[in-house]
Amino acid sequence: MRPQTRRRIPLATRAAILSALVISVALPISRQSVAQTPAQQEPEKLPAEKVFKNIQALNGMPAGDLLGAMSFISSSLNVDCDYCHRQAFEGDTVPAKRRGRDMILMVRKINQDNFQGLNVVTCFTCHNGSAKPARSATSVMGSAPRPPVPAQNTQTETFPSVQEILGHYVQALGGQTALDRVKTRVFKTARLHEKNPSAPTEWYQESPNKVLAYRSSEGYTTWVGFDGRRAWAEDNEKSYWGILSTKDRNQIMRDSELYAGSRLGTQYEKVETVGKEKIGDRDTFVVAGTSPEGQKEKFFFDAQTGLLLRREIREQTVLGFLPVQADFSDYRDVDGVKIPFVVQWSSAGGAWGVRVSSKIIEIHQNVPIDDQKFDHPTPQK
Repeated sequence: MRPQTRRRIPLATRAAILSALVISVALPISRQSVAQTPAQQEPEKLPAEKVFKNIQALNGMPAGDLLGAMSFISSSLNVDCDYCHRQAFEGDTVPAKRRGRDMILMVRKINQDNFQGLNVVTCFTCHNGSAKPARSATSVMGSAPRPPVPAQNTQTETFPSVQEILGHYVQALGGQTALDRVKTRVFKTARLHEKNPSAPTEWYQESPNKVLAYRSSEGYTTWVGFDGRRAWAEDNEKSYWGILSTKDRNQIMRDSELYAGSRLGTQYEKVETVGKEKIGDRDTFVVAGTSPEGQKEKFFFDAQTGLLLRREIREQTVLGFLPVQADFSDYRDVDGVKIPFVVQWSSAGGAWGVRVSSKIIEIHQNVPIDDQKFDHPTPQK
C-alpha cells in the first residue's frame, strides 16, 4: 500500500485530500526533519518552533496544538488560510499575518493580566465571525426591540435517563445482538455533493476500537489510523502533511467507534440528560458528557425513533473552544443494523480544517481485515 511516486503535488490538491480525512494543512517543515524524528520525540509533542518555520507568537506550545489554534482563528474571523498565508506558509508577505501575531500576543496578555491565564477573552470576543470587529453600536441596534423577559416555568419537565436513551438508541440501530455480530466494516466515502467521485476515502474498522482511513489522489497518499492504543498519521512523502494534530487525534479516536456515540455509556465522564431540543421538526433528547480525550460533547437523539441525529463537540484549543457539529441522516439497514449514509460537518464561521461532509458510496461488513493494517507503517523504537 505504498505508492512509488515522489512528484510534487500542488498545495490545493494536498489540502483537499487531507481535509477529506482528518489531517489538515500545517506550516512547512523539511521532509527529513519529520522522517528522522525518533519515535520517543514525535513531532506533535515537540515545541511548535522546533517543528514549523517562523513561529513567533505561539512559541512553546506543542506542535500538535497549532492546527487547533489556526482553526479557532479561522472560525472567529470567518476567514480561510489565504487571509494570512500565501503558498509558503512561513512567509510574512501578508500584512494580516503580522497583525494577527500582534492580536494573539494582545489577547494572551489580557487573559494573563486579568483572568489568571484562562481563555476568557478570545478572538471571537471582538470579531464575532467577522474579519473586522465592530467599533461601535449602530442605530439599527439601538432601535431594535428588546427581547421579552421569559416567563418563570414553575413545572419541571422530566426527561428519560441516560440509560433509557442509550437503550432506545441501541434498539433503533438493530438491537445489541445485531450490533455485536458486526466485527469489521470496510466502506468508502465521497464528498457529499460529489457526483462522480474519483478518489474516495477508504475506511477500515475493527471492533472494538481500531480504524484506518486511506486516501490517494494524483500521486499523493495519506493514511490515518488508530491501532487500539496509538493514533498515527503518515503521507507517502513522509512530510509535514503527515503530522497528526491534537484536534485530528481526537477525531480519529471518535472514528474508531463502529457506531457514533458507542463509548458514551462506558467511557465518558459526567454523562447526563440535559434537556430537549428541536432539530428541524424533530424533538430530540440531549445527552452531554466529557469524552476520554477530554472534549465536552452533546448527543441529540430523536425522541421518537431513538436514532442519533446530531453530535456537538467543543474542541479545546490553546486560544479557546472550537465548536464542531456532525449531523447524521439517511440511515439505511446494512446486515441488520442501521448506519447513517450521510454525515454533514459544520463549525462556527466554517472553520478551516474541519472535516468535509461525506456520504457512503460502498460498504461491506464482517470481511477479513489483516490486523497489521492498523499499525503505524514506521515501527516504534
